[in-house]
Amino acid sequence: MSGIATRTSRAWLAVLVVVGLAIAVSAPTAPPAAAAPATTVSTTADDPVLVPMFDGTTLDGWTASKADQYTVKNGAIHSTGKGRGWIYYNKAQYGSFRWLFHVKQVKGNHKPTVLIWGTTTPIRDALSAIQFQPPNGGHWDYRPGHNDGGSKYFTKLPHPSWDAKKWAQCELLANQETGYARMACCPLTANAPRCKGVEVLQFRDTTAGRVAPIAIQIHNKGIEDEYKNLYVESPVANPDELITTKY
Repeated sequence: MSGIATRTSRAWLAVLVVVGLAIAVSAPTAPPAAAAPATTVSTTADDPVLVPMFDGTTLDGWTASKADQYTVKNGAIHSTGKGRGWIYYNKAQYGSFRWLFHVKQVKGNHKPTVLIWGTTTPIRDALSAIQFQPPNGGHWDYRPGHNDGGSKYFTKLPHPSWDAKKWAQCELLANQETGYARMACCPLTANAPRCKGVEVLQFRDTTAGRVAPIAIQIHNKGIEDEYKNLYVESPVANPDELITTKY
């Protein structure tokens, strides 16, 4: 791994260690103080950064397809189960990026889903995006002219079948120039800040890469998913090198 990529991995590790410590520490004699605003993880001007996308208490920076579909619960972005929809990060859009997050399904009959390389101009169903299903690697292609499983473009890799109703760590890495996107996930043990990722899904289409929003999708009514510890890195020092698989 390059020096820059190593610093990025260490930065993510530092974030997760802080998260782990926060989970482990309690204050029995007084209610906990409000969490300080998250800050960019960076050490030098030329070092890629992991930018926090969620402050743990509000949906500031996120735009939902409909009102009341998402809320903050248990320190996580929580879908209310009121219907099909999505919520996208509105502070920036990304072509090549590394997206790290923790995900768990509280209830529902369809696996959690996230969207990349879609469009908000115009806004269509599922943002006309490429869908990844963490943690086990299901998928869909919502682009105009496709709207199918995208078997021509996706490759699902062998891995254990994990329980989506338990917390998992995922990394989604995308290279706009090559149209190559990859996802690695792993199950988190109780209170663990990280785990060693296993690559579960690849997508390849040289025509697919675009600067676009990163989004969480709720596939249908009745689904309640939770996402927390969301970070994005862009630009990416090496847009084809996963970091969580090296822990």
